Amino acid sequence: MGAVFLLAALAVTIVIVVAGTSPGASPICGVDGCEWRNRPVDLLDDDIASQVIATPEHRRAFEAFVRRPDVRFELAAVEVFNRGPLALLLLGVGVALRRLAGDAPNALGQALRWLRLASLAAIAWALTSPIHESLRATVLSGGTPTGPKLELWIYLDRIGGGLLLGLAAYAAVWAIEAGLAARRDLDNFI
Repeated sequence: MGAVFLLAALAVTIVIVVAGTSPGASPICGVDGCEWRNRPVDLLDDDIASQVIATPEHRRAFEAFVRRPDVRFELAAVEVFNRGPLALLLLGVGVALRRLAGDAPNALGQALRWLRLASLAAIAWALTSPIHESLRATVLSGGTPTGPKLELWIYLDRIGGGLLLGLAAYAAVWAIEAGLAARRDLDNFI
């Protein structure tokens, strides 16, 4: 199970790289097989996307903008901001599970350190995930008919559930560590 989480962390890292090298890319699979579709306009809000695809000139200008190396770098940075905490979360859980599967005398203590990292990453991911849409829209606005502008909209409903789950995971790790510390104190007393 730990290996599955570690592979998922690797996959998220690959997604970050793809976001910078091929913005708007996604695999589409059907009866005839799979194909790679690259549509950077899909990264835009529906209203802005309709303005971009309204004329061939706007579409070509946007696609040329997205091909610029600086824009691709900025989009990759936005993905690091968004998916970096997710990769750390998956890595932390994967390593913790691998530690628990080992024979080390302090396997639980080692696993708890990684689970604490994973819970902190979950909290960070809950906070960065909704913000990344604004960052991406700000980067892409330079290639739209409206021109470059700061896009700022954060959906608070997307923060709540993930934040509470991250905090619950952190509290669970803290409680287990406190129990282990109390047990060690009791063992030393006896």
